[in-house]
Amino acid sequence: MSLNSILNIGSSGLMTAQSQLRVVSDNISNVNTPGYIRKIGTQQASVLGSQGAGVMSGQVLLAADKYLQQASLRASSSASQAEVFHDLFDQIQSQFGDLTDKNGLFNLGDKALSAAAAAGESPTSSASRQEMLSALESFMDEGKRISREIQNARGNADSRIATTVKSINDLIKNISDLNPTISQANISGNDASGAQTKQAGYIDELSKLIDVEVSTNSNGGVTVRTASGMVLAGDQRATLSYQPTSPVSAATTFNPIIVTGPNGEKRDFSEHIKTGELRGLLDVRDKDSTAVNAQLAEYMSVYADQLNAAHNASSSVPAASSLTGKAMNQTLSEALNGFTGKTNLVALNANGTIARKVELNFSTMQMSIDGGAPSAFTAGSFLTSVNTALSGYGTVGFANGKLSVNGTGSYGVAIADDPTTPSSKSGKGFSHFFGMNDLVRSDTPIDYATGLTATSAHGFDTGSVKFTVMNGASARVQNLEMTFPAGGTMTDLVNTLNDTSNGLGRYGTFSLSPNGELSFRGFGTPANSLGITEDTTARNGTGASLSSMFGLGGMASERTDGLSVDPVILNNLDRLSLATLKLDATAPTPALVAGDGSGGQRLSAIATKNVTFKAAGANTGGTSTLTRYASDLAGQVGTIASTAKSRMDGAAALASEASSRRSAAEGVNLDEELINLTTYQQAYSASSRLIQAAKDMYDTLLRMF
Repeated sequence: MSLNSILNIGSSGLMTAQSQLRVVSDNISNVNTPGYIRKIGTQQASVLGSQGAGVMSGQVLLAADKYLQQASLRASSSASQAEVFHDLFDQIQSQFGDLTDKNGLFNLGDKALSAAAAAGESPTSSASRQEMLSALESFMDEGKRISREIQNARGNADSRIATTVKSINDLIKNISDLNPTISQANISGNDASGAQTKQAGYIDELSKLIDVEVSTNSNGGVTVRTASGMVLAGDQRATLSYQPTSPVSAATTFNPIIVTGPNGEKRDFSEHIKTGELRGLLDVRDKDSTAVNAQLAEYMSVYADQLNAAHNASSSVPAASSLTGKAMNQTLSEALNGFTGKTNLVALNANGTIARKVELNFSTMQMSIDGGAPSAFTAGSFLTSVNTALSGYGTVGFANGKLSVNGTGSYGVAIADDPTTPSSKSGKGFSHFFGMNDLVRSDTPIDYATGLTATSAHGFDTGSVKFTVMNGASARVQNLEMTFPAGGTMTDLVNTLNDTSNGLGRYGTFSLSPNGELSFRGFGTPANSLGITEDTTARNGTGASLSSMFGLGGMASERTDGLSVDPVILNNLDRLSLATLKLDATAPTPALVAGDGSGGQRLSAIATKNVTFKAAGANTGGTSTLTRYASDLAGQVGTIASTAKSRMDGAAALASEASSRRSAAEGVNLDEELINLTTYQQAYSASSRLIQAAKDMYDTLLRMF
């Protein structure tokens, strides 16, 4: 071996040791740097012909473990999802307060009913009446506050979705932009570890926002996909866009998150998100918060409806000079159709005695005056027939969809069902169905038992409805604008909605219940849901829209916000109906007595009365009491919050463990680096001595000449 070969071998050893020492020094200096991945310097023997020619430095690699990396990414994604879900839902849960809090929603509801019982015990006390109405107002206001706070939480989640989408876009760009740098370094044999470490950090940050899968390309770069396989970053990249919505209500249909692929194709991104912060935000905004709000609205609405049922079964003392019902969004004939049993329209003197009693028998479509011979009437002749019967004592009118009964002169009016065969339609008495003496008022329907039948005219001859169908992942699957056949029946309307070609029949089924409730049941697990972005219909040209009348597209969850105590009663405490009209009383015995508090007891008794609740949120509906339903709602909210806390703690522990294992494999071990430092120092020193020996031999050789 020539002296030149010895010098070259020593020089290669010197340079390789220097390169390895550079790697070791970089590792040691970054021992406390978060996210730093340990470098590994490679080397290989240099061979010329068949003889060794020293050593060469190889590519600097990262001590990355793709299996531990993927496990860490998945755990981080799940932990972020659980954390953001818990943080936002905990805000919702806190609004309901502790069950022991006297100012909490459910205790305020109990307080209002207790105050009603107290008012029934002291029916002549203005103070007890005022206390009851104040308690009821506080209960209604608290329900509205909670409902609005839920919408605020959803709005907060929606704003954070927009921020998260921007962050995802930035990270996707950063990851993709580093790919050419890494590829070029690998091709030229340069050190790409710095860019790779930076890219790995971006991927870690992205995994907190959405679930990702990472694969290494042949050129050293990476391709990042969602768990469903959609490419986000690589040689080309995707771009996300989202427009937040403000303000947010229970009926809000949010904009989709649009992902534009490398080839320009656009898709809804929601169904590609399985875990991560973005999934947690979507779940809070579109699922659990809406479920709780829907259940709250059902509780508040049934509470109000049962109060109204009790109040309509009672009368004020003295009798009201007039009673005006709620907007029916129907013709009078439609509203009267389907009634059975008997009710009584009564005009009373100032002393509470009956001056005129008109009994209406809807089963036989006959009426009698003061117990006299019956005479026939029809839905079409109702106003004329009743006004003739009440002549001189009162009048009945129907305007703007509202029925009214007015006393003439000093006469008051009251409505009472027959105690043996009470009037009934859709489970409600005559006064209750028309809302003639409601204690709680609302500009929109409280319940959706319209009483319309399959053969009733649907009445939505003008305008259109823009429907949006979402799947269980909150992704839009269809946008559809629909109109309905002019002059058609409810059967025609249902058939139009269920059409599989031009309607929504591919995504779910509409049905009309015997009580006239129109409902949608989505296909799939989780089931498709229905949103309405615009509704320009109006029943009979002036009535409620389709979505408002039947509570479609989230409108049912907005009922809480519309509930309020009748201002007429608030401004006149005597209008609070705490007495019961005695239909069998004859003059001079009064039919209404100031000391009668049976109506107050009737109001109080709704707490333990078995009533029917519709499916709402996580509650499947059925028969229950208001007290039990309130307890179930409180338990449901508490369970979701508790489960979210447990899931967050478990996911955080798993993410910590996955991160620790990854760090153990990829992080810097000082003991190991110190050993490497000593090894390469000695190798450097030995190579230096080899060069020195060759130099000495050269010098000796030169002195010989």
